[in-house]
Amino acid sequence: MVRIMKLYLALGDSITAGYGVESPFSFPNVYASFLRRHNPDLSMLNFGINGLTTSGLLNLLKTNQRLRHSLAQAFLITLTIGSNDLLRLIGNPNQPIKTSQLPIIQGNMSKTLMQIGQEIRLLNPVATVKVATLYNPLPGGPYAYYYAQVQGIIDNANAMIVMGAKHYGFIVVNLDREIKGKESLFIGQDHAHPSAAGYQMIAKAFARY
Repeated sequence: MVRIMKLYLALGDSITAGYGVESPFSFPNVYASFLRRHNPDLSMLNFGINGLTTSGLLNLLKTNQRLRHSLAQAFLITLTIGSNDLLRLIGNPNQPIKTSQLPIIQGNMSKTLMQIGQEIRLLNPVATVKVATLYNPLPGGPYAYYYAQVQGIIDNANAMIVMGAKHYGFIVVNLDREIKGKESLFIGQDHAHPSAAGYQMIAKAFARY
């Protein structure tokens, strides 16, 4: 009997790349280990890139042949994207948020998220695609002053993510709800990226949705 190996493709930014922890503790690796309990032949490809924006991901989807081939073969795709688009609004902790740029950034992000969904579905109409919402890491750390203002911006971005997901039949993984109120448990020492416990939680959330 010939076994067909199943491919899980992890796409996205530093959350997918596993910034701040060793590779085995990144959420895609932990999630893949859960999946292998039922799919022992599963293979996983982590295409997470630190600092990746929505426009950067769209460019990769259009031009990177290895990624395009892998995406076409995948039965499962996870996606974390958008945070780096919004980080352009914050200069340093001593400067106000650049609200004048917000409409432009949000407009570009909304358009690009739809284009990303379209490209994924053109390459692979049938894969299960799970996309994460953005979370607010700011209750602690140097940017705590911005918490309330940033929450509104993140809520708007998450509405775009949910809208695009519904349009293309993607599953939404509500990381913002998973982390809210538990930031001290799940956010690492840089007050931005998940801790090891945070990545474990993210893997469990992707498994549960």
